[in-house]
Amino acid sequence: MANSTRRSSRTRQAEVRRRAKAARRDKRLAARRYRTERSRRRWHWDGDGLITLLFAIGVLAFAFWVGRDTYLLQHRGEVVPATVLDLSTGKNARIEVRYTTKAGQTVQDSTSNFDEATVGGTVEVVYDPEEPTRMQATDWGFDYVLPGLLGAVGVAALAAGGNQFYRRGKHSA
Repeated sequence: MANSTRRSSRTRQAEVRRRAKAARRDKRLAARRYRTERSRRRWHWDGDGLITLLFAIGVLAFAFWVGRDTYLLQHRGEVVPATVLDLSTGKNARIEVRYTTKAGQTVQDSTSNFDEATVGGTVEVVYDPEEPTRMQATDWGFDYVLPGLLGAVGVAALAAGGNQFYRRGKHSA
């Protein structure tokens, strides 16, 4: 009986050693596969990636421009009354206004940043004293929703475009 117990104990120990050896072998093989796969990753030229990166740069530049205008009007803008000269409605509604800056310069310009206006009526506009043609109606508001959304789209496109240049293997999708 003792001999049988000793043999089964040896068998169990041998089985444990065999499994440990197999686990070490599997780990080595997995590491080798990972290194091989990693070495196949290469930076390469991709036309779609270039187009995506150019799109991202354009969207980010537009987001910066819109955000900068909003910031400048919000922080250094002057509010003056303006006369509505023309109102075009439809998909791209615009008003053309004439106003006099606090420095005495008369400016005539158009904007699509307004809520309500009537031809011949008066609306208040906020303009940048350093660039009087940068203006919008005061009822439009100063929020950063559009620049924020455009910035998020631009960053996502930038990441996607950059990722298209770094692929695994020759034929990976």
